[in-house]
Amino acid sequence: MTSLRAQLLKWLLPLYCFAAVAAIATTYLVFGWTVNMFMDSQLRVFVDSHLGPAPQSASIPSLTAHDVHEKGALILQVWDRDGRLLATSWPELALPEQQASGFQDIVVGADRWRVYTARSAQRAVQSAQCLAFRHMVITKQALQAGLPIALLIPVSAVLLWFAIRMALRRLESVATAAAAQNEHNFGELPIEHVPTEIRPLVLAINRLLSRLGEAFAAQRRFVQDAAHELRTPITALSLQLENLKARVSDEATCKQVAQFEAGLGRIKHMVEQLLRLARQEAPRQSVLATDIELSELLKDTIGEVMPLADRRRIDVGFAAAVTATVQANRDDLRSLFHNLIDNALRYAPEGGMVDVRVGDDSGTLTVEVVDNGSGIPPELLPRVFDRFFRIEGSGGEGSGLGLAIARNAAERNRIELQLSNRADGCGLIARVRFQTRLSPA
Repeated sequence: MTSLRAQLLKWLLPLYCFAAVAAIATTYLVFGWTVNMFMDSQLRVFVDSHLGPAPQSASIPSLTAHDVHEKGALILQVWDRDGRLLATSWPELALPEQQASGFQDIVVGADRWRVYTARSAQRAVQSAQCLAFRHMVITKQALQAGLPIALLIPVSAVLLWFAIRMALRRLESVATAAAAQNEHNFGELPIEHVPTEIRPLVLAINRLLSRLGEAFAAQRRFVQDAAHELRTPITALSLQLENLKARVSDEATCKQVAQFEAGLGRIKHMVEQLLRLARQEAPRQSVLATDIELSELLKDTIGEVMPLADRRRIDVGFAAAVTATVQANRDDLRSLFHNLIDNALRYAPEGGMVDVRVGDDSGTLTVEVVDNGSGIPPELLPRVFDRFFRIEGSGGEGSGLGLAIARNAAERNRIELQLSNRADGCGLIARVRFQTRLSPA
């Protein structure tokens, strides 16, 4: 897309060039008319001054070619009543006596001449001037008139560039404020020093941001209220289910109760995920980062999800090739790893494996959560972080919120989170890269 600076220069510079050409052309026409009028008047006066007594040849000064062509000297020719040439100031010009009196343009050889002829009772006097000299004077004056405008073109381009740059700097603060907007922050864009033409746009954006902030706040309140309201009936259902299990004796009913219990567990897990997501998206003044010993946090997180691993008979491994302390919000970091490991446990096959590895990747602290599940089709990898997105036919007990919560926690703490399929095609790797640089041992 073409920039505003380039657009203005694209329009103004040709305008300057057109103005320069127009000034030169106008000067050429106006000054040419003036010069021709003035020099024609000189020719007339010069001829009239020699219509008196017959001059002697010695009294007429001789001219040179330099005088005629470079200085524009007036050539004088005098004829008697019989058409005999009595005197001439430049014999090299073979200009015959003109039969008609007044001004005429005559071509002699390769040059054009402006000729004025006048007659008295005794003689005819004729004066001529080279028209090339007149054109040279007119052209020189026209170019001198257009030169300032021509010089103004590059100067104006530079000044215009800096003027536009200074004007656009006022919009940089607005652009910076707009770039800082997200679902947690809908502050108004600054309107101080904003150009008058842009102010209505900034005010309209501020009104839009205000409505978006209200919509997101209403959404968060709805999620929080719905999740909280659902916890009570789910807890009541869980208690009633426990009472029912104690009274069931036949195998068919026990199987149905077990299915009901599994569905209730999934609902309970989804409600907990919604509450965690609502708390995570609640506006915060700043992320409180503390020093966290990474291996200890991972061990505690693995301990929290071991009941799920035991129920699905999944072997969970932990290996720490390095020991490091990171700067992050403890709740966010715990939520990040809890959801990654929980997701791996839910989508790994029963009796499978999940490994958690802490290592050094080219000097960068890295944590990998590796499972031996079916992986994710490459074309769906960018979508797995969307809320409630689940891959059809993948099975598993996930709610479609775990990876969204993990990504949100990573972004809040400027941690890089990547998902990729294993090279052998047997599972998924969730890779977490910290900004912490490891020093070689």
